[in-house]
Amino acid sequence: HCFTGDTKWTLSSKRTATLQKQANETYPLFKPFLAKAIDRIVTVEERRGELPTPLTSAAANIGYFFGGVKHFAALLTALGKDGFHRGYSWAGSDHTKKTTLSVLLENCYPLPEDTADGLNAALKSAGITKNRLLQAVMYAPQWTDLAEKATCISGLSSAVWLFHAHINERFSVEKETKVALYSPISQQQFADGTFDKDWFLEAYAAVGEKTFDELYKNAKYITESNGAHRRSQLYTDAVLGRLDKSQTETEITDKRNQEKLRAYALIPLDGGNPGDALARYEFIQKYAKEIKQFGAQRQASEKKAVLIALQNLALTTGFGDSDRMTWYLESQKMDGLRPLTKPQDIGGVTVCLEFDGDGTPAICVSKEGKPLKAVPKALADNQTVIEIQTAVKDLKDQKKRAKLGFEMAMVSRTAFTAGEVSRLMRHPALSGMIASLAFVSGEFIGFPKIRENRLYLVSLDGKETEPHYTASLIIAHPYDFITGKCWSAYQRRLYENKIVQPFKQIFREYYPVTQDELSEINISRRYAGNQVQPQKTVALLKTRGWTADYEEGLQRVYHKENLIAKMYALADWFSPSDIEAPTIEEIRFFSRDEDRPLPFKEIPPVIFSEVMRDIDLVVSAAHAGGVDPESSSSTVEMRIAIAKELLAMLSVSNVKFQTAHAEIEGAMGNYSVHMGSGVTHQNGVGMLAVLPVHSQARGRIFLPFADEDPKTAEIMSKILLFADDNKIKDPAILSQISG
Repeated sequence: HCFTGDTKWTLSSKRTATLQKQANETYPLFKPFLAKAIDRIVTVEERRGELPTPLTSAAANIGYFFGGVKHFAALLTALGKDGFHRGYSWAGSDHTKKTTLSVLLENCYPLPEDTADGLNAALKSAGITKNRLLQAVMYAPQWTDLAEKATCISGLSSAVWLFHAHINERFSVEKETKVALYSPISQQQFADGTFDKDWFLEAYAAVGEKTFDELYKNAKYITESNGAHRRSQLYTDAVLGRLDKSQTETEITDKRNQEKLRAYALIPLDGGNPGDALARYEFIQKYAKEIKQFGAQRQASEKKAVLIALQNLALTTGFGDSDRMTWYLESQKMDGLRPLTKPQDIGGVTVCLEFDGDGTPAICVSKEGKPLKAVPKALADNQTVIEIQTAVKDLKDQKKRAKLGFEMAMVSRTAFTAGEVSRLMRHPALSGMIASLAFVSGEFIGFPKIRENRLYLVSLDGKETEPHYTASLIIAHPYDFITGKCWSAYQRRLYENKIVQPFKQIFREYYPVTQDELSEINISRRYAGNQVQPQKTVALLKTRGWTADYEEGLQRVYHKENLIAKMYALADWFSPSDIEAPTIEEIRFFSRDEDRPLPFKEIPPVIFSEVMRDIDLVVSAAHAGGVDPESSSSTVEMRIAIAKELLAMLSVSNVKFQTAHAEIEGAMGNYSVHMGSGVTHQNGVGMLAVLPVHSQARGRIFLPFADEDPKTAEIMSKILLFADDNKIKDPAILSQISG
């Protein structure tokens, strides 16, 4: 009754499945009766005529059922030569045979015991052709794995999910998880029109032109709008080189065709023209400059089209990431902005583009040698002023993107050529950021430096190496410092020279595999027993590239390394729950293509560390239950490392570290400061109520990374305060110390 007559049409099939699963677990007694009832309802509908039956309404509301190959073949037989109901949403009053059977087929799932031979036998008995099977799996993609084995069409599953990612507007949890196996592009990017060129070419080559065209013909059934279908056709023609570049440019210019703009970036590059990529980039930027002449609504849609076109161009040029491509191409265009850095006199007011010490751009305005706080209103419409203001905004946005992009490049071990790093070092907005990061070239670790227009890496001991222009450089990870036995030395260098990094690199938390985990081979239980808040956990991990798997939990796919990290916990990740908060059980790694567990010795140390760092973040920030972990163990270790360097620099010798506490021998007593919570105790007295004023302390304690961490600054301040307690003058603190 719960899953038939009373279920609303707005309830998604996955949500219905969730309710059904919860009911089966709560009331296992009813499970066989429910399965029998669904089997009977589906069987009646398979034998129906054009008119509805008394069970049609109930059948249309079955959100998820394990019908197996028997019902899969029977539903296709009942549909005959008819197509499928277009899209996956419909009105509850539509009880036609085509719609009802389409609903059942879309929600029919294989049984665990179903095999490829069993599917072939059922299809042969029902007289269903291979092309009809391809039509069906396009509409019900949960059958693609079995169909791929049954038809021996290698890559069929990849091709089917390719169409679902690019054409179908609905992005369920199941679809998100499946697509993540094949593409690093997010669901929002797909919805906006991003095209995964590499996935397309791989799937097209695997299934062949004939099978691909058959799938394409039937892809119209999985979308409710013709726009998405036409877009996919346009993208296909572009990638296969069927679009003429000049003609496409003319249509984009004359008709402001947004779809053509997105597809234009996918046309293969002219191999004989090395400037083709920059020419296309400038064409897209020219289109972007003309957007301001339109109204707000059209501006928003055209700006989105420009962003997608840039992402597609990044795929075409091989950069993969639009930001990295933009840095490369913008570094070539920087010469066009250099005239703006020269002071220009406009009506007695001098204006220019300038950069401060860390590369932040700004417009400099002065009159008669005295700086002005803002541009005079009389110059607001001046073309030069507008150009400088636009450049400032673009450069600031670029710098923000660069910060995240470089951190992701470090984690993913993205290789930059020495030529790319050299160009970035010449970019005034990015040069300071790049210069503060340590790079690895072979076994050599050092900071980049430009001298006489040549790139060098300089190590801590002053040694230099000049990498070849095409040599690969990667942003160093703590694993590289550990391998090179120079981690503490680099941490000390940051303190001595007060180098502020854009993100945690040298002081980043590192998580090696423990002996207990090695003994388990492929199961980590280091966070087992920690209770977390489901929705907050999902929100946190999604920012780090994790996706939710309906059956197993949260997972993160590493495409380049061909592996998947999974976190298991008893939880419903998709809806709030009033029951006890879920408990983390274990973390495991699997091969992406073979779906086999991988032993920890086969996992790259950087990936293992970053996965554990993500889970550690969840444990500390999304915890649930009565015990509040003030900070993760890795954060405590990082703070201890910072404190040691700070104390060494200030020649403070009366502080020692015991586990998670700083033990201080003061003149008026001995103290203990917890490196996680900052709680301070005095031996023989108890806790000392020392309350920080973060806004006053900010900036007084040097932290070697740009991330604001007031708790770390507070703890450092307390350690320094009590290490020199004979200078304390605050009466409130003195009264506590004296008892």
